[in-house]
Amino acid sequence: MLASALLAATVTGCSTADAEQAPETGAGWRQLPDPPLGPRDDAVLVGLGDRVLVVGGEEFSCPPNADCTAPQEPLFDDGAVYDSATDAWRATAPPPFGLRRGRGVTAALDGTAYLVTTCADGPACEAPPRLLSYRPDDDRWTDHGPVPGPQPLPRRVTTVGGSLLVYSTGDTLVEAADLLFDPETSAWTELPDDPLPMTDDRFMVPVEGHLVLAASPSAVLPPDTGSADPAARSDRTPAARFDLDRGEWAVLPDAPGQGHQLLPTDRGPLLDGHYSGASGWLLDTGTWTWSALPVHDLEYDDINGVLDRDRAVYDIHSLAFTRLLVYDSVTDAYVTFPSPPGREDVYGDSSTALGRDLVVVGGQRSGTAPGDDDPAADAWLWIAPAG
Repeated sequence: MLASALLAATVTGCSTADAEQAPETGAGWRQLPDPPLGPRDDAVLVGLGDRVLVVGGEEFSCPPNADCTAPQEPLFDDGAVYDSATDAWRATAPPPFGLRRGRGVTAALDGTAYLVTTCADGPACEAPPRLLSYRPDDDRWTDHGPVPGPQPLPRRVTTVGGSLLVYSTGDTLVEAADLLFDPETSAWTELPDDPLPMTDDRFMVPVEGHLVLAASPSAVLPPDTGSADPAARSDRTPAARFDLDRGEWAVLPDAPGQGHQLLPTDRGPLLDGHYSGASGWLLDTGTWTWSALPVHDLEYDDINGVLDRDRAVYDIHSLAFTRLLVYDSVTDAYVTFPSPPGREDVYGDSSTALGRDLVVVGGQRSGTAPGDDDPAADAWLWIAPAG
C-alpha cells in the first residue's frame, strides 16, 4: 500500500483527507492495463486477496434517472482476473450463464468468489436465486444450484467464519429463512427467525462471534399494531444480534435514526445515516450501544465505504460523482476523493475492494446527445491512504 499523509480540513468536529491532493506520496488514482474484455456496463467484480475477478455485464446505454427500455441482448458470459502482484490480466473460463452485478450479492472466502444471481433466465434476471462460485487457482466455475426457500426472493451474501451467509433482503411480503452454506459439504442450514417485526432492507454483518442485523421498519405494519406506531417506527432502525455459539437472537437498542446499509469496521458495525440528516452511527460490541459518527461536510451524501487498518469495504453504485466519502476507522475521520481522471461523466461502472484499494472497470461515457454515449473499457485503481 502506498502511503499518503492525511491532509487536515475543518469539518464540524472531524477531519477529512482528500486523496486527490497528495499525489507526491502515490495515493490517488492510477490507470491499470486494459482488461482483455470488451466495453460493458454492470460487470460483476469480486476482490480475492491480491486479485480481482471481473465477469459478465451488459451493453446498455441508459443515463442515470433516464427512462429506458431494458435491453434484450444476452448478458456477457466472459471474464478476466487482475493480479496486482504482476499488474496483469488473464482471461477466465466462462460462467455457466451471463451475469450482471447486484448489490450485496458477492463474497470471497478462502480465495474463492461466490455470487448469488437471478440471471439464469437471461437479461431480465428474474430466475430463482442460484449460488455460483469461481476458483481462480484452477479457473473453475461451480453451480451450487438454487438457494433454498421461497422463489424468487432477493438475497444478499456475506461470510461467517468458514461458511457463507445467504440472507433475505426483507420479510414484509414473504418469510424466508436466513441460511448458512458450508462450502466443504454443500449443505444448507437454517438460522432461527430473527426477533424483529416486519422489516425491509435487511443488512447483516459478522462481528466477534455474532451476526448483527439492522433493517428498515416495513411500511406494512405488523398485525395488532396501534395507529400511533407508523410515526414512531419511521424514525428509527431496529437491530438485533445472533450469538453463533448459542444459536440465539437478542434484540438490540434501535439506532437513533433512520439508517440504511450496515458496514463492518474495526470499531464495530457502521450504520449509514442515508439522508437522515445524520452521518450515521457505530455499534459498540462491548456495550451493544450506538454512538454517533463524526459529522461530515457532504450534506445528503451516503458513506460509500470503510477503510480499516488492513481491509476496506466499498458500497458504490457509480463513480459519476463530485466526491466519494469513505469512513477511516483508524482515525475516526473521513477520506474523500473524486472520480478517476476523465471519467467524471461515466455511469454504469463497477467497482470492488482490492485489499484497501478500489478497482473500477467499465461503464458508459455520457454523450452530448441521446444515444451518443461512449462505452468505456478501461480500468482504474484508487490507492488508499496508509492505515
